[in-house]
Amino acid sequence: MSRTLALIPLLAICGLAAAEPGAKAALPVAICVDGQKSPWIPSGYMGETGAIHMIAESKDNPHTGATCMQVSYAKGDGWGGVVWQHPHNDWGAQPGGFNLTGAKKLAFWARGAVGGEKVKFGFGVIGADQPYPDTAKGEVSVELTKEWKEFSVDVPAGADLTRIKTGFMWVVGGQGAPIAFALDDVRWE
Repeated sequence: MSRTLALIPLLAICGLAAAEPGAKAALPVAICVDGQKSPWIPSGYMGETGAIHMIAESKDNPHTGATCMQVSYAKGDGWGGVVWQHPHNDWGAQPGGFNLTGAKKLAFWARGAVGGEKVKFGFGVIGADQPYPDTAKGEVSVELTKEWKEFSVDVPAGADLTRIKTGFMWVVGGQGAPIAFALDDVRWE
């Protein structure tokens, strides 16, 4: 056996195999777009998970198409959120993710049920302390209105998008009352 081949298992044990890129994705990549399947799964529930409820195909006033995603957080305190993961339920222990090299932004439309809802959106939540981390991270905190509005998380120049395992996420903190909001046309472009 060659000396190089003998190093491969050692590199994996030390976490150095994490440099493996994800599967190349053709842009744009849909996450929550009517009729299109997302490569990431909304499986990473965080915080007060029992207070989180999502309806993937709600017909209540979508931005475009026939459906949108309705989200609610039923507590006035604490926090909760959901991460779209690949593979599902993985927080960095397994290979996966997608190579989004060339993407300029994560774009999406959102609206609040009453307006004033504060939500953090982003991608890339798995840190370098895991064997297979996200290679880039971005987030934006917004205050929603009752009307649909487009938001984006811009990719910084030079960001390494070769392995994005968590392609989208939302997080809310207690705002004194339960909150609800809708998402539509979430995509990488």
